[in-house]
Amino acid sequence: MRNRPARPAVALLLGIVALLIPLVATACGVPPAPTAAPPDPGEVAAAITEEGLRARLVDLAAATGDAAPYRAVGSAGYDAAAEMVERELRAAGWTVTPDEYAGAGFVDEGGTSLEVGGLTFGDADLRAMIFAPAGEVEGPVITLDKQLDAPVGSAKGCAVTHYSLLPENAIVVVSQGPCPRRDQVIAAQKAGAAAFVAVHPGVPSGVVFRPTLIEPGALEIPAVAVSRDVAAALLEAGATRETARLVTRARTREVLTRSIIAELPGTEPGAVIMLGAHLDSVLDGPGINDDGSGVAALLEIARALGGTRPRATIRLAFWSGEELGLHGSYRYATTLSSEDARLILVYANVDMIASPNGFAGVYDEPGAPVGSAAARELLASAVERAGGTPIGVDLGGGSDHRAFAESGVATAGVFSGAGEPVSAEQAAASGAQAPGSGAVAGQPADACYHQSCDDLANANLRLARVLAAGLADFTVRVANNPELLRH
Repeated sequence: MRNRPARPAVALLLGIVALLIPLVATACGVPPAPTAAPPDPGEVAAAITEEGLRARLVDLAAATGDAAPYRAVGSAGYDAAAEMVERELRAAGWTVTPDEYAGAGFVDEGGTSLEVGGLTFGDADLRAMIFAPAGEVEGPVITLDKQLDAPVGSAKGCAVTHYSLLPENAIVVVSQGPCPRRDQVIAAQKAGAAAFVAVHPGVPSGVVFRPTLIEPGALEIPAVAVSRDVAAALLEAGATRETARLVTRARTREVLTRSIIAELPGTEPGAVIMLGAHLDSVLDGPGINDDGSGVAALLEIARALGGTRPRATIRLAFWSGEELGLHGSYRYATTLSSEDARLILVYANVDMIASPNGFAGVYDEPGAPVGSAAARELLASAVERAGGTPIGVDLGGGSDHRAFAESGVATAGVFSGAGEPVSAEQAAASGAQAPGSGAVAGQPADACYHQSCDDLANANLRLARVLAAGLADFTVRVANNPELLRH
């Protein structure tokens, strides 16, 4: 039954009561409920400080604890960090929705070893690649590249034909090529290799970079990454096809994990600005820069925006499984309906913004979806207002923005560099505001990338503040004016 309209006298009485309620409340010392105002970009950016970022990183380190494997997916450290993030977001007034899923996790409890040329190497010098099966292999060493520091991308190993006429039980040694390590391992096993050893050109002595093979399917042979000393011993053994013995114990198991999604509702339906950082760390380090710095930035932005109401909804994501192969972000982005994907005006990624020898990088990737160029320009301007000299970087889709780009969502992001050497151009930009304090060209942006030294002492909070404040400024301007990115 339809509601009848109020009679004039009743309507007048109701109107008088409505006017009196706030007056009575105020007289009784109870102020009327405030209406949330739109955030101010300058105020939100100014609220991002080095002290605030440091406090969030301290909280993250405390939640994780000192025990390995730090915040790796499936670990107690990851779960504790996720609980801390959820508490912080709810306290700031955000709506929090965990995105739980069962997925592949990787466990390495040690026991990997290699015997070659009369030498024995252990866990400090070689590590099972993520999702490679365990195994024991004894056989001749076959090297595809004859030099330890072959230029990255020039090496072979991406096709079965590169492994021609392998002897039985061959242990192949392969440098970094123009394809993912997973492609190299699968090509090697199809060619008859019994084990795979990854050599990383330019790696300093005592450092091991453990790549991910993305997912465990189709992998049949043990595969390890090695230090410079092991690589040198294998290259020497490969010259005469000397026999080596490789043992790996690590294994894949199913784990229950979750990404964390948080929202600050806007006043205008149909427009979403999304920011994301990955919450997990590698197995081999505490991940304070990678990507605790991104997590800290999002938490500080959430705190600064609490109690405001922009036009567009602002959505934050703290991803699980990035270090395993972008698992959490792919799960989320690939399950979006076409309409839900269309509502996201931009996805901005925050993966490493506190590199000790870093620079103010802003994503500039060829072939990014429509709207990405406009987002890049707006973000670069915001970083400049925050005190940085922005410089374009192409990550090749190597972080959580990739899944969104493949779904047609415009992408953007900030980045301070990883384990690669800083270019002369990047170094010059980093020191533009304070000559003598910028990055050193030719040195890694973060020498502790994916290593145990990526701890609180490794964080460049000055640079992190610039990039986080720039991201906050950009987010508010676009959220208050969604037409800036509508196309």
